[in-house]
Parts: sequence; structure tokens; C-alpha cells
Amino acid sequence: MNLLIFWIKAAIKRILNLSKPYLFMIFLVLIFVSSFIYAFMNGYISIILDIKTIYIIVSLMIIFSLFNSIKNYDILPYLIRYSKSSLQNKIICLRFFIKKALKNNLLLILFNIIAFYLLLQNPNDFLHIFIILGITICSIFLSFMLMLMKYYYLEKIVSKKIKLKIKLNPAIKSALNDYLSSDFFISFVLSIVLLIIFTASVIRDADNFYELKNNSYFFIVLTLIFSFGFAGIISSIPNINWKFMAIISINSFSYHFKRTFFVLLGFFGWLILLFIISGRLINITLTFKYLYCLLIILFSIINVSLTITNMIIKIFILSFIIIFTVWISMLSFYFLPVLIIPLILTFIKSKNEYKEWSLL
Repeated sequence: MNLLIFWIKAAIKRILNLSKPYLFMIFLVLIFVSSFIYAFMNGYISIILDIKTIYIIVSLMIIFSLFNSIKNYDILPYLIRYSKSSLQNKIICLRFFIKKALKNNLLLILFNIIAFYLLLQNPNDFLHIFIILGITICSIFLSFMLMLMKYYYLEKIVSKKIKLKIKLNPAIKSALNDYLSSDFFISFVLSIVLLIIFTASVIRDADNFYELKNNSYFFIVLTLIFSFGFAGIISSIPNINWKFMAIISINSFSYHFKRTFFVLLGFFGWLILLFIISGRLINITLTFKYLYCLLIILFSIINVSLTITNMIIKIFILSFIIIFTVWISMLSFYFLPVLIIPLILTFIKSKNEYKEWSLL
């Protein structure tokens, strides 16, 4: 009994030591989630979703889980951890990918709880419960199979495949290897899709298009979409081989800042150019105003991405900067210089921390 109490105390102490840097953030998230569940279950928050909307949300979550399944998962540490066990490598791999498949579909599983709660209120919707449950199981299975097939493909087929030599500039090739992560690619593709959908809706409503001349709604939505696309770079920074870069490159802050900036410019430059051209046709004054806000957000995202802060805290900081920038943009032009303050603060923090990536 004393031995059991000892190990329980050791486990609690270890959990507290691991979570101590982010204890406040975890506490806030738990309060928010528990408050939402309590308010939803007691009817303080009413969510009305029809069958069509539920299926659309389920479809988007399945696409998101499949995109996550394409990511490169490093299974070697997991194999090393269980190397002394009696399990075969095949079983260890299967367990690893099953856990990842459940994790990739976690949002879908949580949404099913809400959807089932809403559908149970109508006896005619019982059939949809079984359909959505079947879709969820299929999504988990597809995610599992996709990761497993990719793993065996990379292990067996790619090693035997003749590598085609593509002539690329070494600097471009190095940047693509460092920054082109699956999360960044997903955010880039989703931002293009959102831009196409929003632009199509504006063009469809011709009367609304002329109303935008004195309305900043068009520019605010485009700024938010671009911000979402830029934010994908924060998941790419940890993938850079910082120790190698510290040896072969200047490893100065300006070098990494310019390198990250040109990568984002290479992907989003043509979209920003379209933003300027289309905005000039609507309202040239608002175009320059929101182009300034867009550059503030872009440079702030680069600064935050180069810090060694936890990913959740980075997302929280970026969300605050984006919301603050959009709020200031709706005020008079005289308030725009205020946006320099978060840019300077993030610049100072990133310049003081970027070298620590090489020490991790």
C-alpha cells in the first residue's frame, strides 16, 4: 500500500512538473470547455443544425483528418520505446497508427456527441445517427489505412524507386524542405478555397459589389483569410534543421526573418497582388489601409513563429494580434500607427529567442 501511494505521488508530481509552464493556459481551456458543456446541456446555449449542415461539417472534418493523415509521422522513437517488449514491430506500428487515426478524427468524434444530442430530439432522425456513426468509423479506418500505406510505401517502394534529378536552386530546395510542412500546405490550400468562395459570392451579388466602395467588409474578410494562410508557417519553423543551419549559415535573425518572409511571399505574393488589383477597383484608399494591416499581420506572424513559445500560446497571441489589427482598421486612419506596438514587441521577443531553436 505504501509503495502504491509513493508511485501515485510520483506520477502527480511528474504531471505537475510537465504542465507547470502551461498550467494557467490549461486551466483556462478546462474552464472554457466545461462552461460550454454545462451551458449547452442546460439549454443556455442553443445550437440549431439541420441535417444538411451536419453532413457538411462532417465532410469538412473528414477532409481535415485525411489531410492530417498525409503528414510524415516519425515512428522510430515509438519503435525504440517498445524495442525491449515482446511485441513485434508490425504490431507496434499498427498500435501507433490506430492512436494517430483516433487523434486525427478527434474533432469529428466530439462533433458527433453534439450532433447525436440534437438528432435524438427528433425520432425521425434516428437513421441519420447510424449513417453519421458509420461515416465516422469509415473516416477512422481510411485515416489508419492512409497512414499505414504511406509508411510501407516510404519504407519499401521509395527505397527501390529511381530518384529523378530535378534541377532546383539549392536555396529554393532547402527552403521548400524546411518550410513546406503538411500544416502549412493545408492552410495555404484552404485559404485559396476560402478566397475563391468569398470572391464568387461577391461577384454573384453584383449590387453588393458596388456597395463595397464605402464598406470595409470586403477588405476585412480578405485580411482574415490571408491571416489564416500566413499562420500556417508557425508549424513549419520547428521542422527546420536548426543545428545544421547554425553551422552552415550566418544564423542571424535577419537571415531567418528574410528567409521566412520570402517563402510566404513566394506562396502568397500573387494572391496579394490580386488583392491590390481587385481592391483598387473598389476603393483605393481602403486598399492601402488594409494592405498596411496585412503587412503588420504578416511580419507579426513571422516574429511569433520564430519564438520558442508553446504552439497553443502562439495561436493565442496571433489571434489577439489579428483581432486587434482588424479592430484598429475599422477606426480612423490616425489610429493605424498603434499597430506598430505589437509588431515591435513580437520583434524584440523573437530576436532574443530565435537562437534557442539551435539548442533544442
